Amino acid sequence: MPEPGYTDRLLLLADHWRLRPWPAAAGAAAADLGAVLLPTSCVVCGCADHSLCVPCRALLRRSTARPYYAHEAAEALPGALPVLAAGRYAGGLAQVLLAYKNHGHTDLAPVLRPVLAGVLHRAAEDAGARGLVLVPVPGTARALRRRGYSPLDLLLGALRARRLLPAQTTLAPLVVHSRPGRGAAGPGTRGAVVVPRPGGQKSLGKRGRRANVYGTMTAGAPGSLAGIRCLVVDDVLTTGATIAEATRALRAAGAQVQAAAVIAATPGPARDAANTNG
Repeated sequence: MPEPGYTDRLLLLADHWRLRPWPAAAGAAAADLGAVLLPTSCVVCGCADHSLCVPCRALLRRSTARPYYAHEAAEALPGALPVLAAGRYAGGLAQVLLAYKNHGHTDLAPVLRPVLAGVLHRAAEDAGARGLVLVPVPGTARALRRRGYSPLDLLLGALRARRLLPAQTTLAPLVVHSRPGRGAAGPGTRGAVVVPRPGGQKSLGKRGRRANVYGTMTAGAPGSLAGIRCLVVDDVLTTGATIAEATRALRAAGAQVQAAAVIAATPGPARDAANTNG
């Protein structure tokens, strides 16, 4: 009998080829194939034969059952921008996100999809869902090359394909990397941090992190998004510098940024592990 989660992993592998263009699907699909064929253990407790065992899955569901507004602890956010988080970046949720984002555990996407869907529905309801555009924060080109997939886009694409996004909303990657000549990786390349620094953003304080991403994103010419209401979407909220830059780019193009939503928010000053630059 197949192990628990085996079918989910096979379905996820198929999703990459159905939902993502070649060759972007290849890296993620290869990671999924490895997750299907190779022995695995729970990323939280180490239990054999499960990427996330049943008890740890239940704990994760409980830890994300009550979304909360986390913007007050994110010092780099622009004033009056509410950010709703599904849970705190700690314990099992942090371990699952790290495994999913940085260790090739794309087989955990089926676990994280309902978490993201739940916080999006709540945030859209609070912001007024009618006509709202869900705008993902772009990940770095370096992170995309390293992983072979975009963790946030993978989740959002699957939610859209399954019609699980909030009703009366639209998913659109309105924010992209700035043009070459300003440190960008290339036209239309989705990314955030463009000035390489030893240790990434970990070594930077509040002002340094904000300065490191300021001006690195664009959402088009001034006025091109006039009247568009947006909800910014990211996976983890740390200082808020990346969400702040996406918000700045959208507002510079005339959009109204109502709020942001994330899967997890760091609970205190210990933010380094969550800051994975995309």
